[in-house]
Amino acid sequence: MKTNTSIILLLLSVGLFYTFTNVQYQEVQRLSVLAGEYKKVLQNVAAISELRDRLRVTYETLPVAEIERINKMLPDNINTVRLALDLDSMASRYGISIDSIKVEVGTAEDASLAVLSEYAEVYDKATVSLGFISSYADFMRLLADMEKSLRIMDIKSVALETNESGLYEYEIAVETYWLK
Repeated sequence: MKTNTSIILLLLSVGLFYTFTNVQYQEVQRLSVLAGEYKKVLQNVAAISELRDRLRVTYETLPVAEIERINKMLPDNINTVRLALDLDSMASRYGISIDSIKVEVGTAEDASLAVLSEYAEVYDKATVSLGFISSYADFMRLLADMEKSLRIMDIKSVALETNESGLYEYEIAVETYWLK
């Protein structure tokens, strides 16, 4: 009888293991793996938070003038009035009076043309067209100023016509960028 009881208890314990204990054990294993993933995520969040704090301290140590220069180079919005005034002040240094100015705001169309295509979606661009009358020497000085300007500008086209006074009528198209 003892052997029958032992066999029954053994079979009962094996059945209990496969019906209840094994299922619970597998669930514990799954939750243990999930807990490990959560710990990694929390470590990453802590590392990112620490990096953010270090960057904030570094940013706060930058001089205000440098921050303003960075914001002028690649602003976070397009201020068409400020842009037109900047271009007009550049031109007025050489006695150039801008006759017409037109700003077309649009998104960068072809991301494959960007040097770093993964960053093509983080900026927008505006095309600024300027019309003015000037001598060639003053025009070249204006282009040199635009080149040295902190504001990122790409000259897309230049058209000129002569007139009776010996001066040229210029039409320039410039692209400028800002962060979204």
